[in-house]
Amino acid sequence: MERLAHIDALRGGAAVLLMVQSVLVPSPEESWLMQHAVDVGLLACLWFLLGCGFIVPASLHARTDDGRGFVVRRLLRLLPVYLLAVLLTAIVLPAAPAWLPGVTMHSTGVAFEVIGGYGALPPLLLFYGLCLALHALGLLHSVSLRAGCALLLLAAALLLALLHQLLDVAVPVTLPLVLSLMFFASIWHEAQHESSSYARRRAREYARYTLRVYLLVIPVVFIAGWSATETAWPRELISYALAIASFLLFSSRLPLRAPLLVWLGSLSYSLYLLLPAMQGLSARLTEALDLTSPAATVAGAVFGLLLALGSALLCRHLLELPLAHAGRRLTGQHDLLPLIRLHGR
Repeated sequence: MERLAHIDALRGGAAVLLMVQSVLVPSPEESWLMQHAVDVGLLACLWFLLGCGFIVPASLHARTDDGRGFVVRRLLRLLPVYLLAVLLTAIVLPAAPAWLPGVTMHSTGVAFEVIGGYGALPPLLLFYGLCLALHALGLLHSVSLRAGCALLLLAAALLLALLHQLLDVAVPVTLPLVLSLMFFASIWHEAQHESSSYARRRAREYARYTLRVYLLVIPVVFIAGWSATETAWPRELISYALAIASFLLFSSRLPLRAPLLVWLGSLSYSLYLLLPAMQGLSARLTEALDLTSPAATVAGAVFGLLLALGSALLCRHLLELPLAHAGRRLTGQHDLLPLIRLHGR
């Protein structure tokens, strides 16, 4: 399956947002917009996850095997960089959960915000597992089933939000919500790229219906999920709404094509995993030099960003590309296949 340049560019845009956050968050001059209106880190993670939902089911269904080739290629491409990030995180950030590296948000008072607390990896891995299970059952091709999965997971998020409100217990409300959005993104892929005009129209009908349900239910999830003493939910709700709207726009009517964003998108996985460790290393160097001024803090963040970009580039050329090529050889995929579309039923 060939790469879609506009989705790589969207990942590149997410990488830019993460880099902006990594530089501005340590600064006391962080803008009011980032503090109260939009969480750029959360927006970036949602772009990553929606891009994954857009691509992975189509890529998996395009294979003629039972999913083993997909698993082999994904493991060879993703696992070595992940293990390297785990090692670096354990060395540089011993207090962090090194077993789950990656960028996390800086939100407070949000007990169930899974993406905020642990980053994008848990929803991503769960989505892989769900897609593989549906593929093994021969159901992944069904656009109606994926729409049903999206709505069922949305209902689960609503129930968990009400449970949090009534019993004041920490529950992962945003986990089923994000998984729901990823299944929606797979429907949106079919609405844009299906070769059959009938299948495209049908997928668009499912997408419109699901969007209407989101418009009604997601605000209730956020209002019910946050207690009266927590004030972060308007910012989080705005971030989710902006992520969905911008993803729909950038994956259809206004596709991003900038070469720099496409290049950053190719580095986005390594950059996402390695950025915290490189920022931590830069902070240690700043402390060792006894630099405590605000300007030194920002300079240290910029230096950490450069370290992260350099290490991501090395990982891309020394690990990801060679192992991706090895995975294609192992699974008999010597060349990139043409983009095979899902067929809605």
